[in-house]
Amino acid sequence: MNRSYMTCTYSEISVIIPTYYRQFDLSELFESILRQTVNPVEVVVVDDTPNDTIKIVCEGYESNFEKIKTDLKYIKNPRQRSAAVARNFGVENVSGELLLFLDSDVILYPEFIEKILEVFNDNSNALGVQGWIIKGLIERKIKYYSMQIFNKIFYLSHYSKNSCKISEYPIVLTKIINCEKLSGANMAFKKNIFDEFRFDESLIKYSYMEDTLLSNSIFQKYPNSLFITPYAKIIHKTSKVGRMKDKELMKHKRRCRKYVLRKLFGFKGLLMYHRQNVGISLFALARDSRELLRNQQ
Repeated sequence: MNRSYMTCTYSEISVIIPTYYRQFDLSELFESILRQTVNPVEVVVVDDTPNDTIKIVCEGYESNFEKIKTDLKYIKNPRQRSAAVARNFGVENVSGELLLFLDSDVILYPEFIEKILEVFNDNSNALGVQGWIIKGLIERKIKYYSMQIFNKIFYLSHYSKNSCKISEYPIVLTKIINCEKLSGANMAFKKNIFDEFRFDESLIKYSYMEDTLLSNSIFQKYPNSLFITPYAKIIHKTSKVGRMKDKELMKHKRRCRKYVLRKLFGFKGLLMYHRQNVGISLFALARDSRELLRNQQ
């Protein structure tokens, strides 16, 4: 590992929040940041919203953050609307040595930042750390396990236990483990990694998989440098505010997925992309068939 990334002790962290509308969600996130056992040195909101609703929310919380000695900064994204662009712009406007990127529709458990810092301080090779997104309890049904097998066959996202590979997310996590990618909903990096890597600004608007592209690129060059900890818990509400409509979103995600997989894995990535499309088509066909049968009954 490059020696420039080795630092012994971290006690401060800067938070970067890109957002597009979602003023109510942002307020809930602010409340959870204000309840942290370790306060960030600054919170930077990079706003893609065309009106002043987010700015008004930030102005309303300035005094609250002043009380915990955290600098709350509101910045309008001056470039093209894109979560990737907003994240990069945030990097250019923070001072911390550790940068925590949060989606605006998450809620942090009170020890979240404290536990993220612990992983960096206990693992000198750590370049990136994510907390654990709490999922709802999965009922032990044949349907669930069948879908898991189906998704694995077609390289689609699926759940795992104590494993966090490119298409996996640990629904069960009992210890701190290494990852092949980090989730954009919450991911912290050493700031100097951005001297070498950046979020890909070709991924515009809803920058689907920009987190995978950045973090897996880091993993490929620096294996065992990414971590997930079950002790930094977070809720991801997956807000519908500011999102594209279903058909438009589906086409956009497909374009982004092809771009990211090809950039990460070349020809193998294109094969993965086409195999995923077969799986998605089969799943849609099965869903439509079930719906047809219900309507005929």
